[in-house]
Amino acid sequence: MKNSRNLAGVHVASGAADSSLAARELNFLVRLAQAAASTQRPDELLELIIRETTSAIGADVCSLYLVLPHGRELLLTATNGLNENMVGKVTMKVGEGITGWVAESRRPAVVPDVSKEPHWKWVPGLDEDRFHSMASVPIESGPRLVGVLNVQSTERREFNSGDIDFLRAIAAQVAGILERSELQRRTEVQLAEIQLSHDIHERFTKLSLEGAGIQSILEVIGSLAGGRAALYSADGYRVRGVGEASDGMPPRIQVPASLAQTAAREVRVNAGRPPRPLDVVPVRAGADMLGMLAVGIDQETADAEGRLRALEHGSTVLALELSKERAAAEVERRLRGDLVEEVLAGGLESEEAERIARQAERLGHRLPPRAWVVVLEADDDKTGAALSARGQQDRLDGALHGLIRSRLPGALTLVRPSSAVFLVPDELAADLAAVEKLAAQVLAAAVPVMKPGSASVGIGNLANGVGELARSHLEARQSLRLTRRAGGRGRVASYRSLGAFRLLLEVQSPDALRRFVHELLGPLLDYAQSRDTPLLETLEALSAARWTRRAAARNLGIHINSMTYRVERIQSLTGLQLDDPETRVAISIALRARAMLGM
Repeated sequence: MKNSRNLAGVHVASGAADSSLAARELNFLVRLAQAAASTQRPDELLELIIRETTSAIGADVCSLYLVLPHGRELLLTATNGLNENMVGKVTMKVGEGITGWVAESRRPAVVPDVSKEPHWKWVPGLDEDRFHSMASVPIESGPRLVGVLNVQSTERREFNSGDIDFLRAIAAQVAGILERSELQRRTEVQLAEIQLSHDIHERFTKLSLEGAGIQSILEVIGSLAGGRAALYSADGYRVRGVGEASDGMPPRIQVPASLAQTAAREVRVNAGRPPRPLDVVPVRAGADMLGMLAVGIDQETADAEGRLRALEHGSTVLALELSKERAAAEVERRLRGDLVEEVLAGGLESEEAERIARQAERLGHRLPPRAWVVVLEADDDKTGAALSARGQQDRLDGALHGLIRSRLPGALTLVRPSSAVFLVPDELAADLAAVEKLAAQVLAAAVPVMKPGSASVGIGNLANGVGELARSHLEARQSLRLTRRAGGRGRVASYRSLGAFRLLLEVQSPDALRRFVHELLGPLLDYAQSRDTPLLETLEALSAARWTRRAAARNLGIHINSMTYRVERIQSLTGLQLDDPETRVAISIALRARAMLGM
């Protein structure tokens, strides 16, 4: 051990009394604590510890290793004699080298000659051959290991118990200083987070109060989060934040299953072509998910905490804006709907109907001058009641949304409690066949919402003006009613396709129709169950061919002699004369009624 210690510039002779030495060591520790208390920056604090420790112990170098968060390695945090370029780069596993052994055993180590010490580990680029002796003590805070404090000398030195006790006292002081520094750092971080959160919240609140709109809010979210922001519907379609095609935000994203959970926060997904990372956050009003906020990760260096706060507060203010929009849209939808319903209800003079149509157009509902009225209705009261439940109209609206956008872009749609009405302009469907095709697509889109029940679609005749919409609407509803009376479910029915038979269905009950069919065709129905000759199909072919036998035989792909045999067989079984005009009319009505009844 050297014969003197330099304590803050005061030379103390080696022969001084122990009490004087202890007093000076205590004075050093007090001054170290005072200096540490007045030092704010962590790097200055570490430099202070290293500098004062080297001076106090009379060594040539001092190094500080701190335990990494996972607790399995120590990181060189500061040194004033080793290669300072290695600070923050060199790690030592717990149990590795003298430093690691001290950390593992929690015991001090004194090494007069490191070259002869089995625990010594030379680190290339860090250690120098000129250092011979070493003393090392653990830095502890209660049961927790904080790090290891090392001192080294160029001359061979026997560090004694007094040196070790002094180092341990310094280590204890260092532990307290570091703990207070960490506590202060965490407090400052928390305060910074609170201030950041407050500033972001204030900014979004101001935007909302000023009525800046969702697009402006998305732009601010993007700037704060370090990437482009877009709003998606709950089923993954992009609905807001639409910019240039090259903005990189995909038109649709797959909805992460984890977002269905009420407590879900942000989720990182890959979407688009080529795939790119997006942070997705649910936009909720209570338990109801209104949509999803997605932000592209354009700046990897963006402040993570600021990004998180921007997503959290941004999704909250978007939920508020969407709720306000939904409420306003609901009021407007009801006003528009009431006006359109008034037109469809009928009983208006043509001038009054046109006036209401203009008023509805000012509210966003343009009534087409020539249109087909298509009505979707539940097939029974139970399905209709289920569809009237809260949220089911939104489900039906959502189920039809994609179809309306792609196939019916100019159609006016009204979603009612247990039905939906579509006014399809004639430019979208020039004839009945085209309307029936669209109606079948509407029915297919609505089926999942209707389960376990069913629905049907009715089509009125083409309305040649606003004043005729009520008539076409009534025809569509009537075709549904008549089809259901005949036992039909899950069908597309047009008023025109009913033809003259709708008059019969208006005045006859389904039971009476069934009796009529059995009275006229009963023998053929019984025959069809036991024989292979298709007599009923033959009768239908004759009716369709206007009772021309050769045309019917050609349509069936049989010889005229076979047709003659079948006609004779039909007449023999039923007692009917197929050449009689009245009989032919009755048979045609019975055949059509059988098809509508599903017999």
